[in-house]
Amino acid sequence: MRRFEFTEEEREVIARERFEHPNPRAQRRMEILWLKLHEERHERIAELTGIGRRTVRRVLDAFARGRWEAVRSFGERGRTSSLQPHGEWLEREFRCDRIHQLTGVRRRPTQVRSVLRERLGLSWRKVAAVPVFPNKSVEEPTATQAAFLKDRA
Repeated sequence: MRRFEFTEEEREVIARERFEHPNPRAQRRMEILWLKLHEERHERIAELTGIGRRTVRRVLDAFARGRWEAVRSFGERGRTSSLQPHGEWLEREFRCDRIHQLTGVRRRPTQVRSVLRERLGLSWRKVAAVPVFPNKSVEEPTATQAAFLKDRA
């Protein structure tokens, strides 16, 4: 069994992110680290988490090599959003500081979320690609949709 030395800061991050990280896969990995932090054996970690021993070993190896970046990333690739260069600005705009600036009222993110959801009726929306029928080109469904919207107007 390998021994890991965790700093106090790492302990806090592990304890927080095993519940709060936005990606459930990262939460599961933090759970593995949390159990390792409490000196559980690899077999026991696999048993408690329902994850294979080999995966437990892979996560611990990744943490030993690259610390946080290795545990939080999954090697996923895809197209980069055209909004990516504006990410910092968008994040600033949607923070609670912007609400304070506009209204003079300071609230925590959970309170803002509650008002947006319960009082204003706003909710999270799932997004997905619009399906294209296999027999049609990309332009055909677009033209059909444009004609439909034109008829409705």
